[in-house]
Amino acid sequence: MIAIAERSGESIESSLDGFLHSSCDKCALIGAAAAEYFRAMIFGASLPLRELSVARTIHTTRLTTSARRAIDLMWPRRGGGDQSDASDVCSVTLKRMGVLGDAANIGQAQWVAAPLRIVIPENGPSCLLIGTAPMPVARKTIGAEAACAGAGRFLGQRVLDKASNRDIAQSVDAWLGQFPPLTEWTAQVLGVHEARMDVTQGVSAEQLEIYAPDVLRNQRRPGRWIAAGEVNRPLDGVRLCQPQARYARNYDTPHYLAHFDFERGALSLRRSVSIRRDLTLRLRFGLDVLLSSPRDLSIVLTGQTFRIDRPTPLPQPEERVYALGWEDPMSEASDRLVFHRDALPILLHALRRLSITPSITPRIP
Repeated sequence: MIAIAERSGESIESSLDGFLHSSCDKCALIGAAAAEYFRAMIFGASLPLRELSVARTIHTTRLTTSARRAIDLMWPRRGGGDQSDASDVCSVTLKRMGVLGDAANIGQAQWVAAPLRIVIPENGPSCLLIGTAPMPVARKTIGAEAACAGAGRFLGQRVLDKASNRDIAQSVDAWLGQFPPLTEWTAQVLGVHEARMDVTQGVSAEQLEIYAPDVLRNQRRPGRWIAAGEVNRPLDGVRLCQPQARYARNYDTPHYLAHFDFERGALSLRRSVSIRRDLTLRLRFGLDVLLSSPRDLSIVLTGQTFRIDRPTPLPQPEERVYALGWEDPMSEASDRLVFHRDALPILLHALRRLSITPSITPRIP
């Protein structure tokens, strides 16, 4: 005899919250449930079969279609099947798992499982668990329960008491990707490009905008880019610049490093060289240090979570830390990201690599 009993949505949410140890908010729980569903599917597809000697893959469409059905059973219209990409919880969660390293997209939308690793921040009581193994498998392997929030999973550092766990541990720098210190890297990039500069003596700079947060600060204006015609003093050293929007294609704007002359109240180019756009994303943070204009970032602590209302765009690989967060659809700030509190030491480490100064404010939720 089979007995069927109806359960309320609140009761099921409570059970899921207990299983996933997701004590944050509903968005964190929905993302964690979607991530766990993806892990189970990818992990199951990657299990070896006797007749196959290579790992099997599973396609993005199959993953997201199945996950949306599961999520919509519990939270109707939250799975993302009929929503825009921005609010597609399942698709966004899968992308974040790929960014974090929980699973690997090997091309042509095919996913394979990634091994378990434990990311250890320099400060803080918790570690980040990375890898595809779903909760029961991870629990058996690690010997501890993980707290799930969005695409992230967190463990107490006591798991490192176990020798086999220390064998799969890595630093935040190793997880993000090793990079020279920002000032050293900046000096190297500037030196290489200055050696290749062409003389452009006397060419007007009126069509350019220049990365000059120091000038804007002295003019008591916000921002970091300023039109060359609005600069009212000489500029020391090498500067990053680009054509103003009305003079360039917005999808392929060229970037340059240049030295400028200041004569009769106007800037002109002295020497310049082109630079790849991907280099400029990190270089801006190095120039901030040289120009004594470091960026700050406001972080608000609220109980088990913290939030960033206007996340500063970060270069790769530091941008990976944002995949630990999730959007708050009820927020008035459309770009607000919310994180599990255990993600804070990892985020702060990424900010230090870019010389960003965090401002942390506790607030009652």
